[in-house]
Amino acid sequence: MLFIIVDIMDNLHLILIKLGLSEKDADIYLAILELGEASVIEIAKKTKIKRTTIYNLLPTMIENGLVKSSIKKKRRFFFIDNPSNLKLNLEEKLDSFNKTINEFKAIQNVLPYKPKITFYEGEGGMKELYQDTLDSLNSGDTILSYTGLIDFYKVFPKDFAQYYIQQRVKKKIRIRIITPLSSAADEWKKNSEKELREIKIVNNSDFNFNADTEIYGNKIALISYKENFMGVIIESKEINQMQRMAFEIMWKAI
Repeated sequence: MLFIIVDIMDNLHLILIKLGLSEKDADIYLAILELGEASVIEIAKKTKIKRTTIYNLLPTMIENGLVKSSIKKKRRFFFIDNPSNLKLNLEEKLDSFNKTINEFKAIQNVLPYKPKITFYEGEGGMKELYQDTLDSLNSGDTILSYTGLIDFYKVFPKDFAQYYIQQRVKKKIRIRIITPLSSAADEWKKNSEKELREIKIVNNSDFNFNADTEIYGNKIALISYKENFMGVIIESKEINQMQRMAFEIMWKAI
């Protein structure tokens, strides 16, 4: 049982760091959460952090709404009012970033050279690559795609696939897709109208490869699922037009 508790605390500590807290902030937060309410002495005893360090860190945590304090019998105690404030704090940071994103883009536009080929690797890279297919398009635009993977959800995270579809539909970006017969293809066809999708399903023996091609904007994305999600985005009007023509030939032939 002790090992389970330790694992849970380690996971929560890691999550807090991913949310932007420092190592010591996360230690203090979890200590207060576990104790219910605590003085600086009790927090120091629990975390093994120097009291002077705790005194220095707590004001910022209070200012950010993560920790609250109260006075009892002339002693100051600290407590967590609502762990959901972590989400609120994160949303505020995201909102602040969204308000300044154009300033980042303005700086980027000053660069004399923009790369035309970008490589992606791993699950994080895969998510970034697919996000680019949405960020590069406007409402009403269409993605052209052909995916050869039969066991799609065995290598592609289904939760991200559902998130991606929701975001695409929210932005009103349509997709036309050619794919082999599979359980994923059946699901896509069943939900095609509400998910802004046109789909053509082909015989598995005629369409047997483990990769994906996304044609959008003036770009083309090539993705290999079985090579640690290796992908590349090529930004080229000429190559994009060539791939669009190849896609339309396949689409009409099916």
